[in-house]
Amino acid sequence: MEEKRANKHLRRERELRGWSQRRLAELVDTTEQVVNRWESGHHKPNRYFQTQLCQLFGKSAEELGFMDVSQTMEEGAVVEMAGGLTELWADDLLAIYVRGITACQDLYFSGSPHQVQAILPLYCDQTALLARQPSPLQQAAAQLTSQAQQLACELLTDREDFGAAGQAGRQALLYAQLAGDVNLQVASLIGLANLGFHRKLSTAALRTYEHAISLLNEHVTPLLKGRTYAGIAEVYAMRGQLQEAMRAMGLAYEHYPLRPEDDPAYPYLRASRYSLYVFGDAQSRLFLGQPKEAGKALIAMQQETNDPQIEPVTKLDLLYYQAETQIQQAELEASGAMLTEAATLAKDLGSRLYFNKLAVSYHNLHVRWPQEPLVMALEEVFQPW
Repeated sequence: MEEKRANKHLRRERELRGWSQRRLAELVDTTEQVVNRWESGHHKPNRYFQTQLCQLFGKSAEELGFMDVSQTMEEGAVVEMAGGLTELWADDLLAIYVRGITACQDLYFSGSPHQVQAILPLYCDQTALLARQPSPLQQAAAQLTSQAQQLACELLTDREDFGAAGQAGRQALLYAQLAGDVNLQVASLIGLANLGFHRKLSTAALRTYEHAISLLNEHVTPLLKGRTYAGIAEVYAMRGQLQEAMRAMGLAYEHYPLRPEDDPAYPYLRASRYSLYVFGDAQSRLFLGQPKEAGKALIAMQQETNDPQIEPVTKLDLLYYQAETQIQQAELEASGAMLTEAATLAKDLGSRLYFNKLAVSYHNLHVRWPQEPLVMALEEVFQPW
């Protein structure tokens, strides 16, 4: 049996800072028992925690005892190719990753999330490998890793794999910080706040948006500012904070660019004017019990952007909000048709998140009008999936 070797390097760095195992566990969001297993050599941190620990201690994976000689040589060969042969390979290598991650983003929003789920982890791993090692490629690789992890966070949130989505979101933020890119940091926080919103953890979502707002400066793009204020508006509305929601909604309209597609952050944020009208306005109005105002925001959105017609993910989102608006106005026939169309699309896209949100809407309809034939007919649509 192979003898387990204690990780003296990790333990020494912890003890030099006067931290207990419990304190280290808190700093990297794990348990004291896990830290003990790392230090005793019974378990090695996975790549996510290795990255966290390296950043926390300001040390390399080798210096913290995470890699043996063979691993060091193997990864060193990759770094030598990327760093020592930069003049020949750097542009081509990064260009491949840029095209691959952009293709994943396009596939996701065009309605092919299953393909993205299969290939995105490869790009996350490859860019992270370069981003972890000092080289001329490090900053650019860290930026790409952050973008890939942001997309992973959104995809996993849609699958309701919330634990993995949180890990991806935190990695996106970590690599954005490594890249020194405040725009990517804000975008990563928007993803994490959105995760909190969908989990109905309004306090966590609010604090995350507040963190994002604290980063807003002259270097942050108008689109990121507008999307941040639109997001915090709906969280305030979720919490019933009317004045705060209205103030944030006003800031969202003030900052949101007329042509989001021209904003430098658009390629990875993918937030058109749809996000302003639907998240910052319509959703907030629904939370505040103002369905007519929500309906007006949805009409304004449809007059300004055709995203829901070309992006199935956005179409699904719109159907959900249209159904909610009709339900609040007791329009049973219209809401039933929209719920049916949306539930079918959610299944096609594999979106458990939206199917379950739609199921809640159906349940609310059933509670209010249990004997209505239109409502009773929806029971078959919302069988457990």
